[in-house]
Amino acid sequence: MHSTTPMRRCMVLVTAALLSACTSVPPEKPDDALSKAQYAINQAEQVVGRESQSVPLYEAKQRLEKARSLTSEPKNYLKARRLAEEATLDARLAQSQAEAREAQARKTDLQESLETLREEIQQGGTGQ
Repeated sequence: MHSTTPMRRCMVLVTAALLSACTSVPPEKPDDALSKAQYAINQAEQVVGRESQSVPLYEAKQRLEKARSLTSEPKNYLKARRLAEEATLDARLAQSQAEAREAQARKTDLQESLETLREEIQQGGTGQ
């Protein structure tokens, strides 16, 4: 019985060491998420325009700013990463909304041009 007790102690110590090692690993600094968010914001600004009143783009910038401020302490890395990922999504939403508005405007222009052509064809066909 004496031989199993030291073995158990050893196993318990090894298990405890492994568990503490797993819990003491700090999360990685969210540099990649911050870079992706900044890139997405830059892309959205090109489509939306820097002076536009896009709420999602404004929110993306605010979230990225907050995420950057949280990177000074490792305990905040996960929250900073989440905010940066949310900023990326907000920027993509702003870009998509701007592209949809542009597509709608092009559609309206094309419909107006088509209507004008139809009117000209009808006028030409009646001898006017």
